[in-house]
Amino acid sequence: DALREQVLSTDTLLKDVDGKRAPLFRFPYGARNAEGLQLLNEAGLKSIMWNIDSMDWADPVPESIVQRVVDQVQKEQRGIILFHDIHDRAVKALPQILDRLIADGYQFAGWNGRDFSVARPRKGAAADATVTTGYEKSWAIVIGIDDYAKWPKLEYASHDAQAIADTLTGQFGFPASQVITLKNQQATRNNILAAFHDRLADDRTGRNDRVFVFFAGHGATRQLASGRDLGYIIPVDSDPREFASDAIAMTDIQNIAESMQAKHVMFVMDACYSGLGLTRGGGASSAFLRENARRSARQMLTAGGADQQVADAGPNGHSVFTWVLLQALAGKGDLNGDGLITGTELAAYVAPAVSAVSQQTPAFGSLPGSQGGEFVFQVPDSQEYLNADTRQLSADAIALNSKVDAAQEAKTGAAAPVTVADLQGGSKALVVPAAGPSSDRQRAQQANDRGLQLYREKRYDAAVAQFTEALKLRPDFAQAANNLGFVYYRQQRYAESARWLENTLKIDPSRAVAHLNLGDAYFHAGDKAKARQAYTTYLALQPQGSGAAQARAQLEKL
Repeated sequence: DALREQVLSTDTLLKDVDGKRAPLFRFPYGARNAEGLQLLNEAGLKSIMWNIDSMDWADPVPESIVQRVVDQVQKEQRGIILFHDIHDRAVKALPQILDRLIADGYQFAGWNGRDFSVARPRKGAAADATVTTGYEKSWAIVIGIDDYAKWPKLEYASHDAQAIADTLTGQFGFPASQVITLKNQQATRNNILAAFHDRLADDRTGRNDRVFVFFAGHGATRQLASGRDLGYIIPVDSDPREFASDAIAMTDIQNIAESMQAKHVMFVMDACYSGLGLTRGGGASSAFLRENARRSARQMLTAGGADQQVADAGPNGHSVFTWVLLQALAGKGDLNGDGLITGTELAAYVAPAVSAVSQQTPAFGSLPGSQGGEFVFQVPDSQEYLNADTRQLSADAIALNSKVDAAQEAKTGAAAPVTVADLQGGSKALVVPAAGPSSDRQRAQQANDRGLQLYREKRYDAAVAQFTEALKLRPDFAQAANNLGFVYYRQQRYAESARWLENTLKIDPSRAVAHLNLGDAYFHAGDKAKARQAYTTYLALQPQGSGAAQARAQLEKL
């Protein structure tokens, strides 16, 4: 009764002050319960709660409040942030938070009398195009088999499968519960078919879902009495003398593909075989995403033909095919720079690259029944700030990527046709359409992300050029400024490094990693006072951060 009296009397008072007052109610300290919600419903009020807590009441450092809020926003992607109006540190932190979120492309919603809404840009105002694949759910079956009992053992297939599964979940947002991974003894014929039929076939996937299937293992080809070749993927329990009955034929795969309701399905087979009738895929229109949403896709990319061996000795414990595939998914497969990697782009990158560095000829096509749609990956913007812990590629990976890049540079442009093999023994020309218009912010992000790829390959001059281009397009791009400064540090150009890291901190004073990088630059430049200040600031912001031990060790040297 006391709660009812407080709520209703306060609501009456607010109505007297403003009859159009917002019907929103926040329970003190978030103490929301069923009784209170029922009371609000009777009074015509809506409960409103935060999902991001600034913790400004417990944190006296404005910069760490900023970092905490921005990190939570990046994790949640949307929400309501709780602040307290009695702390001066919140007043200092809020403008920095707003600047950071606006720079990262976030918009702010207001109450319009009925709901929260975001104001549309004024007519003629520049706005970034929103890139979205439009899928509701993402599913995957990932299979890798090394430990065959009766077929020759392989070395890298299970590792390849795990890397693909990790990429799908970590980079492209596939829920782990919807990525079915079968490795070695798990990958029996029955288990593989059950994964398709019990989890994905018929109405188990939705019309607007996508399904990605990856297989790494043996493939085989059998010539039928008609003279036609029929390809098979080999489960772990198959017998070479009986694979016609105990392996999985490509006709089975085709039937599985047709049984799924999912709009777009893509099969990537790191196995060599031949014998699958494919149809020619159509080119994309200028309104690609809108058209693509209406057309189903059943696409397949394979590592090679029947008379070829999978190159099982690529970098980092991967086959050559899977290594190149992973590089494509990391962003290199976005051939037209529109922020999307389509099935056709994946094939147009992977097939000639693998052919250039191995004896394999990957093949690509669309299964019968496909309506000319494209499986689509959306390339996430990199959030990485370069630092001493950033991993770079091994020497063999860099060498292989250099050969791949040389093959790619032989092309005349994204719109130039790329000729690849099909599984019927012929060839087909793939055309990647030119990207539509993009904003300076989008082009800056693309240049920054390309710079990160080049840094990992230790191509420092090329990385400098990309980060510089990003900053020309977007001068307030703190991430690119930090990355440029760190590449200069790697090149032992310490004065230039310090200048760009100082610029980073002018844009984003709370970026702890930039303080750590700045300390290293000044340390090697011989400016002990500024190095000490930078390390000390880093420790104030991140006393338990990954670079804390390094910062303390450097301070001891000073």
